[in-house]
Amino acid sequence: MSLAGISHDGRFCVLAIDHRDSLRKFLSPDDLDAVTADELTALKVDIVGELAPIATGVMLEPEYSIPQVADAGALPSGVGFVAALEAQGYLDDLGSAPTTVLDGWSVEAAAACGAAAAKLLLPYHPDRALAAPQRRVAAEVIAECRRVEIPLVLEPLFYDLDDPGDRRRVVIETAREFASAAPHLLKLPFPVDPAVEPDRNVWLDACEEMNALIPMPWTLLSGGGCFESFFAQVEVALEAGASGCMVGRALWGEAARASSTARPTILKSQTAPRLRRLHSLVS
Repeated sequence: MSLAGISHDGRFCVLAIDHRDSLRKFLSPDDLDAVTADELTALKVDIVGELAPIATGVMLEPEYSIPQVADAGALPSGVGFVAALEAQGYLDDLGSAPTTVLDGWSVEAAAACGAAAAKLLLPYHPDRALAAPQRRVAAEVIAECRRVEIPLVLEPLFYDLDDPGDRRRVVIETAREFASAAPHLLKLPFPVDPAVEPDRNVWLDACEEMNALIPMPWTLLSGGGCFESFFAQVEVALEAGASGCMVGRALWGEAARASSTARPTILKSQTAPRLRRLHSLVS
């Protein structure tokens, strides 16, 4: 199964705007219900309309952006989209229960709506009790994607670190475990915390260690934070063997928090140039 629909020549610079609960928390941390569905859809349409022509693909979800973004004419021809599968609720207690597919949604539905790939986010820590159930969830979804013939982007996301210094071990062990499950592409966090470890030689060593365990393409996720820090992480990940990045709030966070009237200017003057820099770096 080909990932050409979300890449250029095997390189990925994907705009991630599939956020739901996490976006509500980002916009209104004290009252998630203050952000309406219509506001989320309008925000996603604005971001995709301005940035998708620069990206190799776009990551969407079926509640606020599939099919709304396409219906609004914001997704240009030739830019494929990745359809998120997971249900919301993973922010409250990441280790409470295995990941589930959104009610009323499925791998088949993702393929039927024209997605170039599906995506599954899995909160994961190799030492926690949830590890084995999460591996089973991943295996089931990978098998279903192969049956339906749609590629899967698998995103195992660490949580509950005992110590910031344990991030490298946890991320690399997680990458090893899920690489063996043979998804079509892995979307991974940076294996060290740049705020704790500033040495780029250490960054590169960690990324090379992780890359050696992964036979399929892998991309770096942004996980919020500062854009310039993420750009530096992408540089190192690419040097180590990554195939690109999938970037969300680190790219468009300021535009998302701006008023609807100020947002277009910020997207054009700040966000779009950032994405062009990333695309040039990845290419």
